Amino acid sequence: MLIQFNVQEPYKSQILSGQKTVEGRLNKGKFGALKVGDFLQFDDTGEQVKVVNLTLYPSFQEMFESEGLKHIVPDIKTIEQGIAVYRKFYSIEQEKEFGVIAIEMKKEE
Repeated sequence: MLIQFNVQEPYKSQILSGQKTVEGRLNKGKFGALKVGDFLQFDDTGEQVKVVNLTLYPSFQEMFESEGLKHIVPDIKTIEQGIAVYRKFYSIEQEKEFGVIAIEMKKEE
């Protein structure tokens, strides 16, 4: 399956360079339906990455603790700062309702 998605800079460039290998999203809608082997396509450029692993977490904090900041937000130094980045997009209520999915991906050569 091919799913279109949008990622803001600097994270898009970090994904394409291989520096960012995990994208965190709420576990709902098209992201909740993802399967290993699916492809994510950037909606603005058409570039694709392959989903190589999916892990569910009850919270962004637990995702950061397990996956490691450097894989999700390479330029962020603390879990609190990482959570602040995700709070710009998702509320605590949404996180509690849907949970979090860590999408491990890699750019296909």
